[in-house]
Amino acid sequence: MKFISSGHQADHSGADAEREVWKRLKSAFGPDDVGVAYHRYPIVDRTAGEFDREMDFLLFLRDAGAVVVECKGYQIDHVRAIEGDKWLLRGISQSSAAPYSQARDQGFKLLSHFTKEPSLMDDRANHKVSMNPVVALPNISREEWEARGFHEGPSSPPVLLADDLSPTALRDRIRELPGSKLTNGEYETARAVLSGGQPISGDRSPKLKDGSTKGGLYERVEKGLNKLDEKQEEVGLQIPDGPQQIRGIAGSGKTVLMAKKAARMHAAHPDWDIALTFQTRSLYDTITEKVRRYYAFFTSGDAEPDWDRFHVLHGWGGKQRHGLYYRIAQEAGVTPRTYYDAKGKFDETDGNLLHSCCLEVLESGTVQESYDAILIDEAQDFDPGFYKLCRAALRPPKRLVWAYDEAQNLQTLTAPSPTNVFGTDEAGDPVVDLSGAYEGGVQKSRIMRKAYRTPRSVLMLAHVLGMGLVRDGGAVQAITTKEGWENVGYEVRSGDFRKYGEPVELARPTEHSPHPLGDVDAATPFVRFESFDDENAEIEWVADQVAADVLDRDLAPEDVLVVTLGAYHRSKQAGESLAEELEARDVDPNLVWEGNKDVFAEPGAVTVSRINRAKGNQAAMVYVLGVEHVEDDSRRADLVQRRNEAFVGVTRTEAWCTMTGVGDEPIFEEIEDIVRQVSWFDPGVTFPAPHPDDLEREMDDGSEATTIDQFAD
Repeated sequence: MKFISSGHQADHSGADAEREVWKRLKSAFGPDDVGVAYHRYPIVDRTAGEFDREMDFLLFLRDAGAVVVECKGYQIDHVRAIEGDKWLLRGISQSSAAPYSQARDQGFKLLSHFTKEPSLMDDRANHKVSMNPVVALPNISREEWEARGFHEGPSSPPVLLADDLSPTALRDRIRELPGSKLTNGEYETARAVLSGGQPISGDRSPKLKDGSTKGGLYERVEKGLNKLDEKQEEVGLQIPDGPQQIRGIAGSGKTVLMAKKAARMHAAHPDWDIALTFQTRSLYDTITEKVRRYYAFFTSGDAEPDWDRFHVLHGWGGKQRHGLYYRIAQEAGVTPRTYYDAKGKFDETDGNLLHSCCLEVLESGTVQESYDAILIDEAQDFDPGFYKLCRAALRPPKRLVWAYDEAQNLQTLTAPSPTNVFGTDEAGDPVVDLSGAYEGGVQKSRIMRKAYRTPRSVLMLAHVLGMGLVRDGGAVQAITTKEGWENVGYEVRSGDFRKYGEPVELARPTEHSPHPLGDVDAATPFVRFESFDDENAEIEWVADQVAADVLDRDLAPEDVLVVTLGAYHRSKQAGESLAEELEARDVDPNLVWEGNKDVFAEPGAVTVSRINRAKGNQAAMVYVLGVEHVEDDSRRADLVQRRNEAFVGVTRTEAWCTMTGVGDEPIFEEIEDIVRQVSWFDPGVTFPAPHPDDLEREMDDGSEATTIDQFAD
């Protein structure tokens, strides 16, 4: 039995009763029971009173279906009479309540989600999942209840009284409820629904494309990610009572979790002012749509979020669309700076313009506490000043949640800990302490090891290439501890990182890369490399492949992305040349630098982008052009940047990636070596354990780290 609590501490009169019932549920059901129990499952009744908006407890058991429990802390003298669904009360703030109908209505809202899954409905359109509402009254004994006659008559509600809360009695009472067992397959489908998978699983209609084509195979990806794992489910559900960091490998679903968590907060607390912010401007529509879907899921309806209370904001913003920094600066009485204004004011060589702008607001203005929660996606793209500004703009308990990618896009030798970012107080204690958990059980720091978006072989290539682990000249950056690699979902098969120069073998277990096409032979290979004598040949070949993807392999044009590496003018020129070749093949190109900065992919057009705009976006088929530029600068510090750019380009894919280059460069042999090692059915990569002193940057296990990076236009 899995137990998942929202963690947010209720402060109403029934909170103690809820804690008691939750403790009793944990005692009654154990690891042999197939099911899950939720405290505060977020199916929200927007018409209910302030403290009855979401179900107190939901038990979902394979052998008993759904049990919705409404918990009340009433003493027997508080209940004057029960008239149908209405309970008449005295001696407390409420004069009446309808706890049973509240649980029943929430249960029906829950069942409406199961309706969308054909396997959970029978031939007569009846639900296969049983639903039983009950009322828990832990402060009333059966003797007291029956002495008042509340157990008699047709309106007598099913209740769990104090006598029913011993482990044996509680199990028996739940099993006595009417209903039928689910098959294992039906149970797993229902659990996928409960996990919050529906808002990210797309259309559940039958597959429309030939399953042997890339387009048909990609449908499996679009429709296959229909379930969040237990850790994702828990992180997305919980509301922390203070700051929280979410560390995760690329493709581990952090953006989905941030959208889910933010929408869950908004549904449960519509009076809160919430901001969800990010760095990549083209994510506006993607994030907004995810929030909209999750809000509809939690409220069981089509209602829009209250966009006056819920704000999707770019971190900095632009002339046409103001960002979070802009709003906080204005409220603080400081004139917000544009990017070009900031370049004129601050040292443009430090690459930390937003950081400097945020510090200016903190030092010159009076930051207003205008938000109840701020969630930062793509946190690795922000510097400490932005974190501090966000925290200053929060009302107590300073509910700042940030999510960032592990092992990518790190620009500094040592990733700053929360103490380095937020500092210490007058007593010398950290301003932000991420150790341990809050009272409700929410851990202050979470690690997401599973990568769903990118196939295992592609992700392994990206990490090994991005760090230069098999590079002839040695690694340029690396994780140098067994624990650090485990934190991003790898296992060390052999070797010891303390024995510098000795071989170490890394592997990535399939359970940490559960891609929908992972065991589909027809989908392989997921990664390949091609080299050419000159750039014209490279561009023509890529244009031929893209045209085949769209015209022959059944991929939608917008599901194909081409990323051009190299310096600004070179990469832009390559993209423009490719666009001409695509047009000659009757394929429409979308040069993203020519369009709206808030839009990335356009329907009916193949996306062509430089690396700075590709960040945060994905496609089924990705081509990374110009990999010879990864080592075209003699300055070692730039090798880190170039390797990071290659990593970002490769990990944009949700299925396939092809890398191309011009000439006969040493890095080509490196890439081919990696491709060979990661393309086996049980891949492993071997490299010499690097000495920290030989690295441009050492990545530790990040146990208290945030990560900093920027790709400037």
